[in-house]
Amino acid sequence: MSDRPKKTNVFEYMQGDILSVAADATLREASQAMMEKGVGALLVTEGSDYVGIVSEKRISREAIAKGLDIEKTLVRTIMRQNLITVESDQSVTDAREIMKTNGVRHLVVKEGSKTVGIITLSDLIRYYVEFFEE
Repeated sequence: MSDRPKKTNVFEYMQGDILSVAADATLREASQAMMEKGVGALLVTEGSDYVGIVSEKRISREAIAKGLDIEKTLVRTIMRQNLITVESDQSVTDAREIMKTNGVRHLVVKEGSKTVGIITLSDLIRYYVEFFEE
């Protein structure tokens, strides 16, 4: 067995079901959606465009820790606007490097200009666990 993970594309491990929340939803609504869907982040939409991402970590650090009212504060107030992306045909190890370099746990997966999914740190862990179990 090689001690290096095999080259596997992001497409094989990403979440293809894109879960989102409107930019003008409240932080409580976003938190409830994450809880109901069992995810740690949602893409943020304005109309049909993805304009940001909001995560449990961001809500905790940028809203709750700063005393913002989650009933009134809108997602757009704390969302990360610059979406960090990876192409679906890039390797999982490329995704890991992009996450590490940018200090993020979620990447938007693209095929050209089209958003096709999201890959998370948990997805990467699943990949490495499967590799080392082989």
